[in-house]
Amino acid sequence: MMSACPEPSVWPQLVDRQLSEEEAQALRDHARGCARCQSQLRETEALVARIAAPLDPAAPTEEAVARVMRRVLAGGGERRVSPLRARPWVGGAVAAALAAGLAVFMLRPSSGPGPGLGETFTARGGPVAATLGRSVGVTFHTGAAPLAPDSVVSADAGFGVRYRNLDTREPVYLLAFAQDARGEVHWLYPAHLREDANEPSVRLMPSAEARALDEVVVLEEPAPGPLRLVSIVTRSPLGVMDVESLPPEGRTPEALRRQWPEAAVESVSVVMAGAGATP
Repeated sequence: MMSACPEPSVWPQLVDRQLSEEEAQALRDHARGCARCQSQLRETEALVARIAAPLDPAAPTEEAVARVMRRVLAGGGERRVSPLRARPWVGGAVAAALAAGLAVFMLRPSSGPGPGLGETFTARGGPVAATLGRSVGVTFHTGAAPLAPDSVVSADAGFGVRYRNLDTREPVYLLAFAQDARGEVHWLYPAHLREDANEPSVRLMPSAEARALDEVVVLEEPAPGPLRLVSIVTRSPLGVMDVESLPPEGRTPEALRRQWPEAAVESVSVVMAGAGATP
């Protein structure tokens, strides 16, 4: 019979049926007599339910659907998904994404100050972090090309995310965002379309080959200048508010590693060209 509270990381394994029947029963018996663990279990069940289809965007408004369909029909393409707030499709990267059958999103940045923008960094060492770093890798792309450090990117570029995940034993989850020269946070994964929502990180399915996530994201009115793209891969699901609630100094690469020492954190810094400029 279990007496001490288990590690929080076991609840996603329980909900995802990764444990033996005996282990699962012992955890549920413990949760029935422990208010804290019962709360953690319920929160995990709610999160896992929300990320059962992690790449499905939030339901668009009728106006947004009609706006996108008008553009799609005019261009002879297939049906696409629209965010709650969008601006006209522009740029070759977006056209290439549409031709490839990918959904394109224009996301509103989060307001508020942010940290200074740094250079490309890699995940810090440590037993769990090293394991994630060896089995999961994330790269950012514009079109078919991976982003190179310090490259110049047009303001209407579409950003894509590709990953590999060799871990077939435990679930892993991704947060990915960009931070512009004003310190504003633009969410790539998950889509953050409502300021009062705490969208959960998306689950990365196992894949030995490089696999692209389904959407290409166009940032809405990013500030010209340095732009840092960051991915955080964890064993347990996080939410966008886990990052949004951090103070500016808490969103630096070093601080993110301290906040989640078990995470694999990857980043690339580029330069965002001004609107109308040609990289």
